[in-house]
Parts: sequence; C-alpha cells; structure tokens
Amino acid sequence: MQIMENFERIYTQTLDNTTTESDLSLAQIKTLFAFDDGQYRSMKRLADNIGIKTSRMNAIVDSLINDGIVECTQTKDKSCSIKVRLTSQGKNIREQIEANQHKLAKTIYAGLNNKDKATLLNSLDTAFKILKKIH
Repeated sequence: MQIMENFERIYTQTLDNTTTESDLSLAQIKTLFAFDDGQYRSMKRLADNIGIKTSRMNAIVDSLINDGIVECTQTKDKSCSIKVRLTSQGKNIREQIEANQHKLAKTIYAGLNNKDKATLLNSLDTAFKILKKIH
C-alpha cells in the first residue's frame, strides 16, 4: 500500500509541476500527445485519439493555436475542414513533458527492488484493465 501511496504522490506532484511549468491543462497535454507525427490532423481524429467530443477538441485546439503551440490550415477539398498540427514550440513542449515523465519513472523505480517493481507494474496493469472496463 505504501508503494501505491508514494506512486500517487510522486506522479501527482510531477504532473502538477509539468502543467504549472507549461501553463497547460491536462486536456491540452493529452491533445499534444494525440498528434502522432508532424502531419496535419482533423479535429475528429484528434478527438477520437483521446476519447472526447469534437466540440471539446475545438475549444482545446483554439487555445493551443492562440498560444502558438498548434497551427491550422483549411483544406481545399469538398469537406472544407480544418486540419491542425504541432508547431515547433508544441513539439518542444511535448518533448519536455516526455522528459519529465521519464524522470518521474526513474524516481518511482529508484527505491524499488525487482520484486517491488514487478508488483507495481502488475498492479498498474490490473488497474488499467479495470478502468478500461468501466470507461
């Protein structure tokens, strides 16, 4: 139980620091990771990648565009939809968040022996499977 309490404390603290340092909300951070490459993506595809409604994605992307993290273009095909992609600033922010996540993992695992690591990973896997069932 102590391992899980420490994990939650460290993870929450690191996530809070990441969000505070970049002034991004959790939804905005999730959106950064919905871009799978440097290509333009539709709002619908981004929304589907993180499991939210397109209308919510529009609001998130608008805020990221205003911050210079995402850029958009209007397609010239028959749908006239807007496509978006990360700017270089957006890519840099995503890399910083990934680096913080790696530091977090090292911090969590640093004090654990192999048995405790295996137990933690097993517990997280079980929790993830349960959450998938109820989501």
